[in-house]
Amino acid sequence: MTDSTTQRPAIIASALLSALLLLPSPALADTGTNTLPELGQPADLIADKGTESRLGQAWLRQLRGSTPLWQEPLVSDYIEDLVYRLALHSQLVEPQFSLVVVDNREVNAFAVPGGVIGINTGLILTADREDEVAGVMAHELGHLSQRHFARSQEANQYNQWLALGGLLASIAAASAGGGSGDAAMALGMSAQAAALQNQLRYSRAFEQEADRVGMQTLTQAGYDPRAMPDFFLKLERATRQLGYMPEFLLTHPLSTTRLSDLERRVNDWPRQLNPPRPEFRLIQVRLQVAYSKQLNEMIAAFQEALKAPNPPDATRLGLSLALLRNNQVDAAADTLAPLLKAEPNRLDYRITAIDIDLARRDYAAAMKRSQDGLSLFPGQRSLLDRLTRSALPLKQGDQLRPLLDQAVRRHAGDPLVWRLLSDCAASQGDSLAVFRARAELFFLTGRQKAAEDQMRNALRLARDNYPLSAQLSRRLEDMKKLDAEFRR
Repeated sequence: MTDSTTQRPAIIASALLSALLLLPSPALADTGTNTLPELGQPADLIADKGTESRLGQAWLRQLRGSTPLWQEPLVSDYIEDLVYRLALHSQLVEPQFSLVVVDNREVNAFAVPGGVIGINTGLILTADREDEVAGVMAHELGHLSQRHFARSQEANQYNQWLALGGLLASIAAASAGGGSGDAAMALGMSAQAAALQNQLRYSRAFEQEADRVGMQTLTQAGYDPRAMPDFFLKLERATRQLGYMPEFLLTHPLSTTRLSDLERRVNDWPRQLNPPRPEFRLIQVRLQVAYSKQLNEMIAAFQEALKAPNPPDATRLGLSLALLRNNQVDAAADTLAPLLKAEPNRLDYRITAIDIDLARRDYAAAMKRSQDGLSLFPGQRSLLDRLTRSALPLKQGDQLRPLLDQAVRRHAGDPLVWRLLSDCAASQGDSLAVFRARAELFFLTGRQKAAEDQMRNALRLARDNYPLSAQLSRRLEDMKKLDAEFRR
């Protein structure tokens, strides 16, 4: 018997994306090769930026509820830092992003109206250097700055939510994985490929425009412009050798014309390259260890690599992480020690040291390290997560709570901080705060009914506090309106 759960992403993908085939394609203006093409009508005639922002956040809530996401904030923080570095040199004005990392080894990245940018862990694992990841992110920023989603639609003739539903369904289907999930992914990809073929006339032009704008951003930010075509070529070769198309190329078609255009433009851009940063390798090795199914072999390989003269710091970090994951806690601590001594304030090393303390159940040491880290990196979510995991077993919720109250004010759109606040409030017996935090957590992860139920529970407990009750009532109405806006 086939599990209906694994079929669901494919069914959604097939239904939504088949509907896309019936929708009209906008006309393209014929342009010369030396200017950016004028594609469709002005984006502001189709969707203002406020609407796009709400649309993007609504889509993000659904993504969180349907797709496995990478939970360690270190990775999303790294991508966020990279994207903002690039955005400083982009055509975006006052950019605001919501970054999401999908827990999927397929190579993919996407940009959604309203500044939502996503990347699969597989893209980080596949890249040879940070410049390649930066090239893909610069390309996605090109899509956002040129407002391709809005420009690809004719006013009142295209359902934006349906279009984004198709993207959501394809990502969910690709993340199904294993057994009948493979069939779900295949069905979803087939439907998506058909939809893309129907709209290829303008998608190719958009991809070339995103390449051109993205390469300018990439170069001005100090990255190697050749990294963009190099990475695309790598994916194209993998398509020929392995016989399947990476998800990124499926949603970002790579034509011979596009690749030739990229190669020509690379030679026109001057190169003033930044020195390589260590952060990419440290994040990449963290992912490699987390995904490894052969830890003993990985440990042996790291140990052998450390015998070489001047091995990279990422090799030593990788060995420490692999030993820790293999429950060799003391060996992990000994391996990490030289890195901590050389760079005691590097966040990656501090986080690993805290994880070693947690593995030893030395909650006092983990709490102290987390507090020290937060004095250097205020509000850092990985540290807040570790602080919560160490403070609650020590019954230090009262000491933790002010930091989490501040965190939810600063990161109201982050499910993690609401989950941490819920856990802390539960340890304190603060039922009203638990209901409120869970309402926000469920809302941000696409569980609308559960969110409304939790908020009503909070309202019942706040009935004697008129100002708070009024605040919670307004928030409940806002949740309903935001959820309903794109479901008409």
